[in-house]
Amino acid sequence: MSLRHIEYRLATAVAATALVVTCTSGAAAPSAAAPTTGTYSTEAAAAAASQVLTAVNTFLGTLSSSQKTAVQATRTQANLSKWSNLPDALYTRAGLRMDSLTSAQQTAVLNILAAALSPAGFEQVTGITYGDGVLKAQGGIDLDFGADHYWIRILGTPSATGKWTIQYGGHHLAVNITLSGDTMTLGPTLWGAQPAYYTKSGATVEPLVGETDKAYTVLQSLNSTQLAAAILDTPVKEIVLGAGQDGKTLAYDGVQASTFTSAQKTLLLNLINEWITPLNTEQAAAKLADAQAGLDQTYFAWSGSTAANQPVYYRVQSPDFTIEFAHQQGSGANAGGITHIHSIYRENGNDYGAED
Repeated sequence: MSLRHIEYRLATAVAATALVVTCTSGAAAPSAAAPTTGTYSTEAAAAAASQVLTAVNTFLGTLSSSQKTAVQATRTQANLSKWSNLPDALYTRAGLRMDSLTSAQQTAVLNILAAALSPAGFEQVTGITYGDGVLKAQGGIDLDFGADHYWIRILGTPSATGKWTIQYGGHHLAVNITLSGDTMTLGPTLWGAQPAYYTKSGATVEPLVGETDKAYTVLQSLNSTQLAAAILDTPVKEIVLGAGQDGKTLAYDGVQASTFTSAQKTLLLNLINEWITPLNTEQAAAKLADAQAGLDQTYFAWSGSTAANQPVYYRVQSPDFTIEFAHQQGSGANAGGITHIHSIYRENGNDYGAED
């Protein structure tokens, strides 16, 4: 399927769920909102979870018996952990790949994502997947890249009361959406990009622009003492808690936000906001409130150059979550310069909804 067809399916899915998704254009796109905890409502959270369940059941209703067998599996730790940032030529996935589905089935998958995620989160997913098609078109070694080379899998029995997980991923993307009754989590979710930015319809698209630029804003706000504390003693070039690292933790390191001014705390919340708000607004509200409540116990760490457009790594750790981000120098035939991102969002003790 062509990139143009994929783009059409995305637009159809958004329209079907009455969500308005603004096309990413330049550095302002998915990340303009100021941090806000919003107002958590159990009724709104329940309604959001119900919409996801409806979307999943609608998708399952479009499948043949053999497709249902392929896409559904038991919710074991082994199955939960079966995701990777690698392309399909280097990693064997399970479930159904988008290019194997009919147009109606593809739209049904995208409706699931549009229900589970915020408009910005949905746009971030589609920006990453479209970018994989751009990578394929750029030439080099084709490791089975493609905008429709992404997989859907349902672990556990979808229900309004039990615990079950939706997985959607492929090269540089692994979204794990766990529902437990009325609560939802995206921990763990891997966000990546290659290329980190590209041109589409004459505009620059940068799916992880907020996660990039807002980290530099925090860094540039630090005084000399804070900066010295933030820089990691041992250089780090890659995320540590990525694929295959479930259940592992990192010791706190970096500068503690309790030393920040009020303005610096706002900047850090702006950054944290980028990682929590891909989840739909109703479900993200409680997590944003927890992030603000635990801000003084949150650490910000950095490795690499403090100048823009250089390979860097940063980490944000709070009592509730761990964030890692690595912007790397590409290598090999698909290098492309400093335009290769790996990042991870994990919830401490609550990945895959362990505590829900």
